Amino acid sequence: MTTDHLPTHRASTHTPNTTRDGSPGSATDRLTQEVLRRFELTPDPRLRDVMRSLIEHLHAFAKEVKLRPEEWLLAMKTLEETGRWCAPGRNEFIIFSDVLGLSMLTVMQNAASPPGATEATVMGPFLVEGAPQFAMGADISAAAVGTPLHAQGRVLDLQGHPVANAVIDVWHSDERGLYDVQDGFEENGAWARGQFTTGADGHWRFWSVMPVDYPVPQDGTAIELLRATTGRSMRPAHLHFRIVAPGQQPLVTHLFDRLSTVLTEDAVYGVRPTLVVDFRRHDGGTAPDGRPMEGHWCALQHDFVLTGV
Repeated sequence: MTTDHLPTHRASTHTPNTTRDGSPGSATDRLTQEVLRRFELTPDPRLRDVMRSLIEHLHAFAKEVKLRPEEWLLAMKTLEETGRWCAPGRNEFIIFSDVLGLSMLTVMQNAASPPGATEATVMGPFLVEGAPQFAMGADISAAAVGTPLHAQGRVLDLQGHPVANAVIDVWHSDERGLYDVQDGFEENGAWARGQFTTGADGHWRFWSVMPVDYPVPQDGTAIELLRATTGRSMRPAHLHFRIVAPGQQPLVTHLFDRLSTVLTEDAVYGVRPTLVVDFRRHDGGTAPDGRPMEGHWCALQHDFVLTGV
C-alpha cells in the first residue's frame, strides 16, 4: 500500500505526560497521544497513516462535542444493530455511509472522469455478485411489476470505439420501490437484475420494468438517523450499472429519470447532472427491437464511455 493520499506521520517523540509538541497536556490529550504512540507500530505505512488520522479525528470529535457515556453507548448499540440488518444483497453499513455523504465523497475523490467519460456514482447497498447471466436483449424483469422498459445503448472508449467483452451488471427497483433482495430473495430468486456481455459492436440492450422514486429501507437503523435529522430519505428513480471491461477502468454508475420529482434531494447525494436522462414514455407502437407494444411502455437510449487504465 502507498501513502499517496495522506501525509506521512513521523514517529512520535512525546512522553506520556506531554502533548506531541512536548508541553504538558491534559489527561485526555495524554490519552490520545498514548493511543497514537501505540499505532506507530503498525507495519503497513498506509494503514498506519489511515489509523493515526482516524484516531486523531475521532478523539477531536469526542472532545469537541464532549461526548457523553450514554451517547457513546447508543452509538455502539446502533452499530451492533446495524450488523444484524446486513445480509447478502443488503449492507446496512453502506446505507449509513451513503446518507452521511461519505460514499459519494469517496467516489468523487477517487473516480475523477476525464472529459467525455461517464461519471461514477455510489454503488448502493443492493449489489449481488454472480447475478443471473442473460443473452443480449433478454427480459430481466422476471417477477418484477411495473411499466415495460426497453433500454439500450453502447459501451465505448474515450476515442469512441466500441468496447467488446464488457461485463455489464444492471439492477433496479420495481414499481413498488423495492429490490429483489427486499422481497424474499432466497425464496423467489432474482428479478430486475442481470448480467450481460457486449460483443464486438459494444451494444447493450435489455427489457425490464421502469424504476420509480423510493425511500431508503424503512426497517433498518439508517432510517432512524434520517428521521431524527434531515427527514429526507427519498431516492430518485434510477437504474444501477456496473461495467467491467478489458483495458478499461471499472465503472459503477446510475442513470436517473429526468421526470423524477426528487432529483434535487437524493438521500445519498448520488445525482450528477450528466447521469440524468430521458426515459421516453410511449403509448403503444413498436419497440426498438420490433416488438409490437400495447399500452404504456418506456424506452431508454444511452451510451457509456469508459476510461482506459
